[in-house]
Amino acid sequence: MTEEPYRWLEAITNRREYIEDQLSPGLPVVALSADPGILLLTIKTSTPKLFEIYDHLALGTVGHPADIEKVRQTAIDAAHLEGFARSPNDVTARRLVSYNLSPALKSAFEQIFAAPLLFRGILAELGPTPADDVLWRFDYDGSFVAQRGSESAHGTVISGPRQVTKDWIAQNPKPTLERTNLKAAAYSALRLLVWAKLAGIKDQGIEFAAVPTEVAPLKEKLGVEELEFALLDRSLLGKPIAYRVPTADELGI
Repeated sequence: MTEEPYRWLEAITNRREYIEDQLSPGLPVVALSADPGILLLTIKTSTPKLFEIYDHLALGTVGHPADIEKVRQTAIDAAHLEGFARSPNDVTARRLVSYNLSPALKSAFEQIFAAPLLFRGILAELGPTPADDVLWRFDYDGSFVAQRGSESAHGTVISGPRQVTKDWIAQNPKPTLERTNLKAAAYSALRLLVWAKLAGIKDQGIEFAAVPTEVAPLKEKLGVEELEFALLDRSLLGKPIAYRVPTADELGI
């Protein structure tokens, strides 16, 4: 009997290692708070990774498509139930993450005899001004952290390798990201996406200053032609939907 807690801890450790190994090939997703709104950007794949959750909430994801869909549906159901039972103004990212998503992910992670959820996400909440924007990062084990105000202006990133996020947080001082208009924000987000992809390659550490500054070399570094992007448009806040997909011409990338 005395060995049971140790066996559980060993099982949890093995489970964490398995999940991290499965997530490691995942491509990065970046989110950036700017004057026009919150821009989310990632490399386009066969399955979407960016989603509308509620009027002013958007989700960026890394993980297995089936598990992403489970978390997405949980977030949508919880948001609409909250909006119906209370009011749309009561639907906040903090409540969704703290009371719905985080407990569900923690419970799934600790059920060692059931398949784990392969998931990592960013939940973005649009406010009236950039200072009111909030970017929540949350993980398969239920852990979460928020970036607000000036912190969200530096952008946030999730990727298959967890170390990529840690490396971006550790940057001191943080690089200055242009975000006064949509094209400037898209350019900054693209540079951050390239940095995140290169940083995720084993033993390929790269300083942000070393990332190319022209769009063509940036896209060449990504090695892809198509990107997936979404915008929580501040000019649409208060309207039925602030989430929209801007055109490539609007973004200039």
